[in-house]
Amino acid sequence: MKIDASILSEKNYDGTRLIEVTDETVIKLKSEIAKFKPVAEPFLKKMDELGKVLDPFYTKIREKQAEIDAVKKEMQPTLDLFDAELKEMEAIEQKTDAIKNKIQPIIAKLMEKELGEFETARQLIEKDDKLFVEICDEIEEKVKSIRAIKAKK
Repeated sequence: MKIDASILSEKNYDGTRLIEVTDETVIKLKSEIAKFKPVAEPFLKKMDELGKVLDPFYTKIREKQAEIDAVKKEMQPTLDLFDAELKEMEAIEQKTDAIKNKIQPIIAKLMEKELGEFETARQLIEKDDKLFVEICDEIEEKVKSIRAIKAKK
């Protein structure tokens, strides 16, 4: 579609136009809003004064933000390399987690007969090329916790 340039020229612009709103509900609600103007005026004046005091701080913040942005830009190539390594590490960690998940039920079964009534197996620990299961006495832990709370008071 081709439109003649003279039709679109600025001499034909009328600008915005106004349509009167005569709805009584809108007029009534607008007058209710107007009642708050004198109440809000002191707050607006105080905010204007405080805003002038705050302006230099915002200027400082913008300057510091520019410095931070420059540092971030400088570190980005190294961060990208780090993220690539992290992604590879997460893939390895997923594989090891799958193996750990296989170990947990086996350890739980092995420890069933070894645990006292209030004991739980916490974690598998490797020490001197041997594997150990850390056993925690829940009553002992609770007593320690209560004593620690009382000691703070």
